Amino acid sequence: MYEDPLEAVYAFVERAYVRMQAAEVLTQCLDEGRLTPLQDLVEALVLAGPDSLDALREILFEVDSRKTQLRQDQHQVFSRLEGKLGQYGVRLGKAHSPTSLMRLTPAALLALLRSQKVVNEDDQIVCLGYLREALDVMSSLMAHLYLLDEVEAYLIDWLWGLMYQSVHRGWQNERISPSKSQWLL
Repeated sequence: MYEDPLEAVYAFVERAYVRMQAAEVLTQCLDEGRLTPLQDLVEALVLAGPDSLDALREILFEVDSRKTQLRQDQHQVFSRLEGKLGQYGVRLGKAHSPTSLMRLTPAALLALLRSQKVVNEDDQIVCLGYLREALDVMSSLMAHLYLLDEVEAYLIDWLWGLMYQSVHRGWQNERISPSKSQWLL
């Protein structure tokens, strides 16, 4: 099958535009901490019917890209904390990871500091400050990840609905198509 190069360019530009629009809406959702901006966009796409499947897939791809970036950011925050604590001779060890960092309390870090011979009070205060900073950033990243999980579930629900509608329409068109109606007579 021959594909018109101009059609391919138009399709690429359309996907890029949808991705850019999705990025803007996702940024707005993350800034506001709510789904409403995305819901408005998705509702408009859903009203257009199954033709919007590709646009919803592009938005879902953008959500996945954002989630990947947030996970990388979590690892960077954790690594920076490890590096800063390492300057004081503190090793978090294998028991701690970016996901478990949220459960590390100041009291637990203080106990870890003491067990690793960091007894200077000023050093302990600095290390506790590093933990507080890391936890603040991690908390924000986690909130964004949770919101993106909600966005992803919302998009998947609508994708399934539109796919069902698309398949159902195709089935109805097959059943009623002129070439098939000859068989019914």
